[in-house]
Amino acid sequence: MTGVTSTTVMRNESHPHRRRTRQDVATVLVAECLLSGPMRAERPSLRARLAVRWHPRRFDRALAGGVPPEASTTLALRAQELTELERRRSIADAIRRVIREPREGAPFAPARIRPDRSRVAAATAELSALADTLAEPGPVTATGVAQAWILLTDGTGPLYNTDSRTSLRAGAARAARDLRPWPA
Repeated sequence: MTGVTSTTVMRNESHPHRRRTRQDVATVLVAECLLSGPMRAERPSLRARLAVRWHPRRFDRALAGGVPPEASTTLALRAQELTELERRRSIADAIRRVIREPREGAPFAPARIRPDRSRVAAATAELSALADTLAEPGPVTATGVAQAWILLTDGTGPLYNTDSRTSLRAGAARAARDLRPWPA
């Protein structure tokens, strides 16, 4: 199995009283390939970090489509962001809120796009399973997290758009299935 992990590297300074600054600590990406073994770790370039910051949706769609994070530095950076446990739990909480709000009669917010209540009601089991899987600690794939994030945030997707050709139930089930790095 190939994988991308991050590690924190600190510059070794001989000056004992010098305070550590942000420039002294760097996150590097380490990828392992089946054929060639570990790859050289390097700090992502400023261009790569800015690309991920300014255009995350582009990388989310690529990851959701199954492009491996090892394909580029930018994909690896975005995969790292998406698969952090805190981010996954935030996505899980948002999914649970989508399930809960129609039952509680959430107050009307005119500037907010509302999820389609009938689709949410039909896909409650799949959405709950997706939220539970996202919130669990342990390894997950960037593909599944990206699918869940897009499902939640795409205003033209099956969660919000009644005319969407994609089924919300199928999308949530697929994202939950694709979260696991091994077959279920």
